[in-house]
Amino acid sequence: MVGLIGLLLYPRMRRFSLTLLSLAIVSLWLLSMPFTASQLAGPLENIEPFNSEYDGQMRAEAIVILGGGGCRMAREFGSRDNVSRLTMERLRYGARLHRATGLGIAVSGGATGKLNTPEAILMQSALESDFGVPVRWIEAESQNTAENAAFSRNYFAFDTIVLVTHAIHMRRAVGHFEEAGFGVIPAPLGFVSKTDSGTRFTDFLPTVHGLLGSRQAMYEYLGGIWHQLSY
Repeated sequence: MVGLIGLLLYPRMRRFSLTLLSLAIVSLWLLSMPFTASQLAGPLENIEPFNSEYDGQMRAEAIVILGGGGCRMAREFGSRDNVSRLTMERLRYGARLHRATGLGIAVSGGATGKLNTPEAILMQSALESDFGVPVRWIEAESQNTAENAAFSRNYFAFDTIVLVTHAIHMRRAVGHFEEAGFGVIPAPLGFVSKTDSGTRFTDFLPTVHGLLGSRQAMYEYLGGIWHQLSY
């Protein structure tokens, strides 16, 4: 958008136009660098991975997996709605935790966007048909993370949960679920930030993966601000 405005202003305001175009190019480069994505995600992902041997002592009662979007009318699945890539990553990790802990699984997510089927129903289908893991509890009305937590409190009788979502989303998700009255044991996945101390030259080259990481981090920062204003 900044670059487009710069182009439109070029015939009348050349100096200002070139400033906007330069800003657009530099910003795109910076946000596409894996280094930038890692730095933006770091404060959001300041959380340890789940450890079943230690966390099992906290007596969790269920694993709650949050929806991460869906694909409307996926052609490879007979033009039916299906879970998104992000949701599938969460389901895979949730299935792994189920086998490691023996805890039952709950899924949460409504018919967001243009989906005809609630995410929770799609998640249940994927877990049971693709991973052979049963789903014991379903919350299929929520439209966002805050409603994931609030509606789960109304639908589910348990109090302490293992919460599965992406690491970059975990801090906000934990906040919502704790506000709803749950005891939360985080089980993050898909870390964007780097844990090793070494920085390579390639970390400063623009990549689609870097841009996606920056996008996810900015989304979470804006989501936190929106939560403060709305709730």
